[in-house]
Amino acid sequence: MPSEIPYGTFANYSPRGNSEVSIKSRRTCGGIKRGNTTLISQALPMLAKPEAQVLQPFLNPKVTLVPAPRSAPLAQGALWPAKVIADILAGGGYGSSVLPAIDRVTAVKKSSSSSKAAGRPLIHEHVASMRVNPGGGLFPPEQITIVDDVLTMGRMSAACAELLRCAYPEAEIRMFAMIRTQGMVENIDKIFDPSVGVITAYDSGKSHREP
Repeated sequence: MPSEIPYGTFANYSPRGNSEVSIKSRRTCGGIKRGNTTLISQALPMLAKPEAQVLQPFLNPKVTLVPAPRSAPLAQGALWPAKVIADILAGGGYGSSVLPAIDRVTAVKKSSSSSKAAGRPLIHEHVASMRVNPGGGLFPPEQITIVDDVLTMGRMSAACAELLRCAYPEAEIRMFAMIRTQGMVENIDKIFDPSVGVITAYDSGKSHREP
């Protein structure tokens, strides 16, 4: 049976558009993927704007932030963009704590290295390559938001949600990404564009993001 995970995103970018905004959006996306703390921190005051209130269920003082893993096992001292984002959000009051509960055990192909959906890892491939290390806290989290840098199709997010549901069956689980891909839109009008939607995961291992 298909399963769903609500998602929220702070901004969007166009991977192919040639307008000034689209080109700038790709630079913004690149900075986020590189864990640029100055750029990511600039989101905090913007999260207080009225148009960002749709993200309140995803980012609030009661939610536990779980950074999504990278596509390969994390080397000692390596950059972990999702963890950087989660730390900044929690420091700004948009999370109660950061729980690095998901580890990548074996590498999978990077979604960004494949221009076609057929070449990207399926949900069950992500699940098989990761493991959950539940925190040792006295009380399990009631609200969990998976945090990632870029949201494309949502397969890894769906895999993370599946693992976390097994570890924390009573928790509400959502997903947040700093920026989402607008692959079907040639040019975008703005970068800061808070949006919410749903990722549907199918038994085939594929997913659908709406919108």
